Amino acid sequence: MKGDKKKIINKKIEQERLDGKISGQIEILEKILECSPVGICLVENRIFKWVNNEMLKIFGYEKKQDFENADVQMIYNSYSDFENAGKIIYHDLKDKGKADFDFDLKKKDGSLFKAHIIITSTDTENSIESTIVILEDISQREAAQKEKLEKEKLQGVLEMAGAVCHEINQPLQTIIGYSTLYQEKDSISSRELHYIKAQATRIGNITKRLSNITQYKTINYPGNTKIVDIWGSSNDSS
Repeated sequence: MKGDKKKIINKKIEQERLDGKISGQIEILEKILECSPVGICLVENRIFKWVNNEMLKIFGYEKKQDFENADVQMIYNSYSDFENAGKIIYHDLKDKGKADFDFDLKKKDGSLFKAHIIITSTDTENSIESTIVILEDISQREAAQKEKLEKEKLQGVLEMAGAVCHEINQPLQTIIGYSTLYQEKDSISSRELHYIKAQATRIGNITKRLSNITQYKTINYPGNTKIVDIWGSSNDSS
C-alpha cells in the first residue's frame, strides 16, 4: 500500500517536472517568435488566435487584443480580395502543403502595402482549420527595385541619346559645311556634291542601325560617360 502511494507521488512529481519543462520550452519558443523580424501568427478557421509583436508593427496596431479572435478579413482591402487570397491559400495548401505568394494587405489606417505571405498547415485533413502564417512587408523592397529599374531605363535612354547625337552629328556637320560653301559660290562641284550625298546616306544608315538594335552594348565616350554602341548592337550586317 505504501509502495503504491510512493509510486503515485513519484509519478506526480515527474509529471510536474515534465509540465514545467514543457512550459519553459514554450516560453523560450514564444520569446524567439516575438523577436522575429517578420510577422508570425496562428490562424484557426480564418480567425487570428495568436500574433507576435511584429504583426502589430506591420499593420499599425497597438495591442494584441486587436488581432486575437478577430476575423482575418480585417487585413484585406475588400471582400473580393479576401475571397481571392482564400482561393490561393486553399489551392496551394491542398496541392503543395504550403502557400507562398505576394498580396496587397491593409493596415489599420486603411493604407495598402505589398506583403509576402507564407502559410503552412498543421492539419493534413483540413488545411484551413489551423495554419501558421509568416508575413513580411516588402513594399519598400519593391519600391527600391522599381526605382532601380527606372534608373536603369533612364541610363539606357541617356546612353542611346548620346549615341544618336554622336553618330548623326558628324555627317550633319559635313552637310552643313558643304551647304555653307555652296551658298558662297555660284556652283558646286561634283566632288562636293558627292560628299553631301555620302553624308546624307550615312545618316540614313545610322537610323537603319537604330531600328535594328537587338542587344545592349556600350562604348566609352569623352567626359567619363558611356553611349550605346549602335554599330555593335545591331544585327544589320550592311
